Amino acid sequence: MLKDVQITVIGKVFKPNRLKVLALNKTLNEYFRLVKWYISFNSKSKSFLHENGYGRAKEYFNLNTALIQTARDKAVEILKSFEETKKEDSILTLKKVSIRFDKRCYRFSKTTNVLTPYWLTLSLNRRERISLPIVFGERQRERIEEAFRGEWQFATVEMAKRCGEWYAHFVLKKTVEIAYE
Repeated sequence: MLKDVQITVIGKVFKPNRLKVLALNKTLNEYFRLVKWYISFNSKSKSFLHENGYGRAKEYFNLNTALIQTARDKAVEILKSFEETKKEDSILTLKKVSIRFDKRCYRFSKTTNVLTPYWLTLSLNRRERISLPIVFGERQRERIEEAFRGEWQFATVEMAKRCGEWYAHFVLKKTVEIAYE
């Protein structure tokens, strides 16, 4: 039987310059506002949110269309998760969020750069792209190398900020054969 599996490999953004950090912070703030805006519709239907909010989101928020769509998906996931785990009289309060980049708005490549061979290029809004050096631990680097060899497929990248540092969470997927046992 074939089964799809996925893993997440985390890399750290290595010594980004001030302008790149500023661009990421501005995008995170705008993305956070957008996710909260989609949550305010109180709908777990992606098609409802798309029909009733996508056009206005393009006007109100300075993000590229792929990020607007991933923010919508993230809002739906947050609402569904909250509904499944909420206690009586609970109120959803969103404190932080990570930025999800799908294949349309990121490129990840291996170079001969001395600083680090791994570079992540992100499309942040309609006019801005940044390239970030990424460093990995030994086990994470092995998985990334497997993906470059075609053993895994790159799916999405979640950019998360923790304690003032930026991390790239690469979601890798592949189909494997598993026994019925």
